[in-house]
Order: sequence, then structure tokens, then C-alpha cells
Amino acid sequence: MPFEDDQLFKILLKLNYLSEEDAHKAEKEVKERGISAKQALMDMDLLTDELYESAIAEHFQYDYFDAQKTEVSADTIGMLPEAVARAYHCIAVERPAKSQVTIATSDPGKEGLEDAVRDNLDQEEVILPDNKKDDKKKKNKRKDRVRYTGKITWVYASQSVIENMMAYYRKPLETRFQQIIDEQKKVAPEILQEIFNDAIQLNASDIHFEPIEQDVVVRFRVDGVLHEAGRIPKEFYEGVLNRIKIAGNMHIDEHLAAQDGAIRYKAPSGMKVDMRVSVIPVVDGEKVALRLLSEYVHKLSLGSLGFTDANRLKMEQAARKPFGMILVTGPTGSGKSTTLYTLLKMRNTPDVNISTVEDPVEYKIQGVNHIQKNDETGLTFANGLRALMRQDPDILLVGEIRDGETADIAVNAALTGHLLFSTLHANTAATGIPRLLEMGVEPFLLASTLEVIVGQRLLRRICPKCRYSYSLSSAELQKLYPAAKQYFTGSKKHRL
Repeated sequence: MPFEDDQLFKILLKLNYLSEEDAHKAEKEVKERGISAKQALMDMDLLTDELYESAIAEHFQYDYFDAQKTEVSADTIGMLPEAVARAYHCIAVERPAKSQVTIATSDPGKEGLEDAVRDNLDQEEVILPDNKKDDKKKKNKRKDRVRYTGKITWVYASQSVIENMMAYYRKPLETRFQQIIDEQKKVAPEILQEIFNDAIQLNASDIHFEPIEQDVVVRFRVDGVLHEAGRIPKEFYEGVLNRIKIAGNMHIDEHLAAQDGAIRYKAPSGMKVDMRVSVIPVVDGEKVALRLLSEYVHKLSLGSLGFTDANRLKMEQAARKPFGMILVTGPTGSGKSTTLYTLLKMRNTPDVNISTVEDPVEYKIQGVNHIQKNDETGLTFANGLRALMRQDPDILLVGEIRDGETADIAVNAALTGHLLFSTLHANTAATGIPRLLEMGVEPFLLASTLEVIVGQRLLRRICPKCRYSYSLSSAELQKLYPAAKQYFTGSKKHRL
């Protein structure tokens, strides 16, 4: 729970976590820099997250709950409905007996917390005692309910711990393939088709097959979050696995080495989906991960990807130049390839020769010459790029600049009248330049060829059907965002 600056200083001083002298220094930092007391103390190395959480637990006279030392089952967490857990920042962590329960909370002072827990523990229908206008209705509902009257032991946990544990509330996705398995009690390899169809219908970006002792867990990544989609009995998994390997042009008799492949799948709707396949051996079998690369990328534009008008204009201007180098940086799965393919699509006209070297080929675009990197035959990024230079190219795309040799050839390609697109593993756009210099690229060559370097992240979007707006007062916003409280002044309401 957020504290006012003066409250936090009082708590830390009272519990001897802070000296008077250090408190005065921190107060001065707060006034001069316009930051929160917690941030000032952490910047001065007078406070850590662990010390802060311990101090708050001690202030409320609660034991501190250490999630690293205590394993909590999903059944225990599920005793308290998710709506209550989210509204009151609390979660059930232990149930040693029917009349005993331990509740972890990050907001011990929240009004109505204990009533909410007692009213809703082990209940399916939720009653929240936070609206006095509904008291009569709630009293009528409570007549048929058995309110928990046992002992509650309260412990303190940080908000991040509470949020992480709430992942247990996530219910498996409703999928047709799981219904088929439940009804037939057996699995034919053809079930793979239903799994693909379910993933496409749910707009999943990845499919995971994860073998455990008895089953193989199938999970879909939807909107950046993994959800369990179903389970395949382990005795039927080999047939499904072999079908994946055959479709992906992999060796079905290889079980001890990692393999990569690609599948092109046509959904019943007619949509064509390219899938990047990775198979690796794990303790309980072979794990499979498939990245779904839908052909909707052919319809994408920089605007639909979320680029602002100013950045979109810069990117388009650079992409229309006859030569130079455009690089995209960011973590794995941040959409670097999608951004580059959007630029390729924009430049893909009959009068332009476009060639790519990739590992693997992610999207197939008509009119573009795609080359699959193959280390076994010596077709590396560097060798492939060197060979393409003799193919009269106008535009080149290299899947990734990983080493000095590839970087050197890429820079020379951009310097000799070719437009080159590539990705680079760097945390930010600014750190991409020293990364290239460390690979041995000469600074004067980089200055002559680098047109644009982009640093991007993948952000979750609010569902257009579910989103709604609401208003908060300046005081409420100051509590939510203490570091920016100077921007929220006056008595007016702010609409979000």
C-alpha cells in the first residue's frame, strides 16, 4: 500500500530503520527532485525493497511472508475468490485446519478486509462489503451462506508477491481439442490439427507442448500471457510429436538433440499460417515450441504496429532511400521481424530485387527471395550475405547481425549502394551503436551507413470491447503515482 512521505519517514524512524540525520537528507532530496520518499531513500542506498517490506510488516505487527521459502498450492489460493483477492490485495496461503487459515495481504489497513475474507472464504458467489448502499441486499444473501468464523492469521506480503500468486487463478482456456480428448479418452495424431485451429481462433502467438510425468501440458500464449489450453495423455504424445517433426522436416528418430523446423499450415478459414518450430529434449521427453506467424503481417502498416506519426515518417523516409542500413533492436519476441517485414512489404514492387537470409524464414512474401540459413552446408549469415551481393540485389534483409564478420559485410553492403535491414540484440537503440563498434565495425563506416536504429518493446493492448474510462481525483492519483504527484494538483477530476 502506498504511504504518504511523512508517514513513511515516521514509520522508519520509529522502528530504527532510519536515523534523524538521514531522514533530513532524504526529505531534502524529495523537495529538490520532486520524487517520493521511498525513491529518495533507495537512491541514497538507505532503503531496499526487502527492508521496506520488512518495515511495513513490523509496523502492522504482522509476520513477513516469504514466498521463496513457502510453497503455496493452487487449491489453497483458490479458497478465496479472485474478485476478493484483487479488490483487497490479499490471498490465502495456508489452511492447516478447517477452522484455521493464513491470509497474506499487502494492504493491512484496508477498510473491510476481514469482513471480505470471512464472507467469501470457500464461497463461489462473491459479496464485497465495500458499498454501504447494498447492505440490505447483502444481508439477504448472507442468510443462505455459512460465514467463516474460524481463526485468521494475518501475514504481510508485498504487492508483487500477491500479483505473482494470482496467476494461479488463471483458468485453462476452453478448447475444442481438449473436449475431443475428454470425450474419446484417446488421442490420434490428427488432434494436432485441432490444436492448431484452436490456437489460430484464440489469436495465440505461441504453442507449447510441455511433457511432465503423466501428461503433456499444451499452453497457448495469448496477448503475451501463457494459458493452459489442455493436456494430452503421455502415451499418445509420441504420435503427435512425430507428426510435428514430419511436418517441420525434422528427423523423427532424433531424440537427444535440439532441432528447428518450419510448418506452413492452412486453417479451415483459408488463412495460411507459417509456424517456426523448435524441439528440445527435456527430462520428461521432448518439449516443442511453435511460433505462429500469421499472414496478417501482409496487411500490417507501421501505423497499425503502434508507431507514432513522427516515427512512422522517419522510418518510411529511411526505407525509401536507395542505400543505407536500418536496424531494429529489442528483446526476443518484441516484434523486430514483424517491423522489418512491414518495411519490406512497403518496398516490394516489381522494379526492386529483394533477398533475405534468415534463421528460420519467418514470413514468406511473394516477390521476395528467401534464403534459409544452414550451418551444416556452410550457409551462414555472413556467407549468405556475401553470396547475395553477387545477385544484383536492391534490398537485403539479414535475420540478425550476430558477429563481426556479418556486421562487416552488412556495413559494406550498405556502403556500396544497397539498402540493408537487420535486427540486433541490444536493450535499447542507443546501446546498439557501441554493440556494433565492439564487433569491429569502423566508426567512420557506421556513421556513413546507419540511417535509423529502432528500439522497440511489445506492449499489451486494452481490449476494445472490455475497456472503459473512469475519473480519479488528484489526491488519488498522487497516491497511485507518488513519483509524479507534482503533475496532479487542484481539486479537479482526471479522466483515465
